[in-house]
Amino acid sequence: MNTSNRTTSFFLFFLVICFIILSTSITTTKAAPIPKKSKDDDNDNNKQSLISANIGAVGPLDVGASATINSDNDVNTSGGVLLVLLVGFNSHNVQAKSATGERVLVLLDDEADKALYSQFFKTLEDRKYTFSYKTASDPKVDLLAFNERAFDHVINFAPKTKNYDNKVNPAAFIDFVNRGGNILLAASSGLSETIRDFAREFDIEFDDRDTSVIDHFNYDVSDSDGKHTLLVLDDKKGGFTNNSMILSQETLEGPPILYKGIGHKIGTVPLLTRVAWITSNTAYSYETKEDQIADQDPFILGSDISLVSALQARNNARVTFVGSLELFQDSSLNSPVQKINSKESHPKSGNQAFVDDLTKWTFQEKGVLKVTARRHHLEGEEEPLETYRIKDNIVYSIEISEYTNEKWQPFNGTDVQLEVIMLDPYIRRTLTPLEIQPQNHHNSRIFESHLQLPDVYGVFTFKVNYKRPGYSYIIDMTTVAVRPFRHNEYPRFILAAYPYYAGAASMSVGFLVFSTVWIFNKDRSATKEDKKNN
Repeated sequence: MNTSNRTTSFFLFFLVICFIILSTSITTTKAAPIPKKSKDDDNDNNKQSLISANIGAVGPLDVGASATINSDNDVNTSGGVLLVLLVGFNSHNVQAKSATGERVLVLLDDEADKALYSQFFKTLEDRKYTFSYKTASDPKVDLLAFNERAFDHVINFAPKTKNYDNKVNPAAFIDFVNRGGNILLAASSGLSETIRDFAREFDIEFDDRDTSVIDHFNYDVSDSDGKHTLLVLDDKKGGFTNNSMILSQETLEGPPILYKGIGHKIGTVPLLTRVAWITSNTAYSYETKEDQIADQDPFILGSDISLVSALQARNNARVTFVGSLELFQDSSLNSPVQKINSKESHPKSGNQAFVDDLTKWTFQEKGVLKVTARRHHLEGEEEPLETYRIKDNIVYSIEISEYTNEKWQPFNGTDVQLEVIMLDPYIRRTLTPLEIQPQNHHNSRIFESHLQLPDVYGVFTFKVNYKRPGYSYIIDMTTVAVRPFRHNEYPRFILAAYPYYAGAASMSVGFLVFSTVWIFNKDRSATKEDKKNN
């Protein structure tokens, strides 16, 4: 029996013992008679019950509700204590893989659309996510509860809904992101203006309504309607980000991906990352209606067509835009793939692996960093100081963990930098990652640097500003004061002042020599005159 099984068995045995002791030793106390309640009291109690129910839906278990009232008005607390312990034990076992939470709101155009994505939702349920399915126009849906996030993530599969409820409109989505929520949004050719307005907040512009990405040379053989909108995307010609935090190497080397949907153009926002885009010069975005007259040039062409784009806000909330609803449907996840005029075929597309990687990054299952500790002290000491002296030799270290594979592990970066700032950086130094000692079982790595403080006094900030694509941002700042030398701390003689020392000494010696000569030198003319007078 391993350690985990022994711990679980011991915990369950402890619960049984506690239940037996509490059942036999706790005496029941007679409850006070319940007075008659008026209608107003009933209304107040109903409101309070509704509030308690809502709090329980988004917050921790209310321990005060664990006590039970028996039919003879006796209060029994033993069952309540056991219930709290069991709930705490079970909640530990069903923890989601995300670093930010497991509550997901799914917005659909119609409730019947849920069946189209059953396999996609099943994979998320296997990763311990809990779902609330709503239509985008449902007036009961709300992203907030008691001014807090009611959900940790939002999956928006309702691109065609025109009249979003005010609680889930673009402004509400922006507020949700500002509060740290993550959003996965899938679009289609019938994209509504509401979703377009939300995308514009992130400098993303989707093509016009009823347009699709078309490529007459890179479509799947099953696309028999002649429109050639079912594209085959593979990594042989590029077209996918090489950021391993977003897409794994297994996904890039796996089967091609089927894409059917709308294209978009991204702006100049530096936080945006193109996840998938068109690399063929033969692709373009245009309307696919049969009676459509080609009276204008396409909105975007070739490599300017973005298919999947992701953004990480400055508060580390993540938003992903996908131009294809079909990408997540069961029909695409299980469909075989064969590009036109190609003998190579695959029994199953790579859509499943692609959406798995995409949701893992969007829902912060990977690429999440956190600072667990930071320290600074003088060389040869251990305790930090609030005030250092100019030109002191100090040691700065910071511990960083990375969330991956459902647990916190040491971060393996090699480009973490420290800046010593007073208005402007005086020192910028790359921190050295230290080796992890196996016997310590650390879940973080120490990054360290030995440096000498500037020859300038004032209030300095030790700042670690780590921002890399795919990783959550780290901004860690510590403020310290740097004082000048005290009057008795300066060196007695300064090498650069030796010429001045020599000048002062030569002046003194010259003055003494001149004075000695002047004093002891007799005036001979005065002596001769004195002799004549005598």
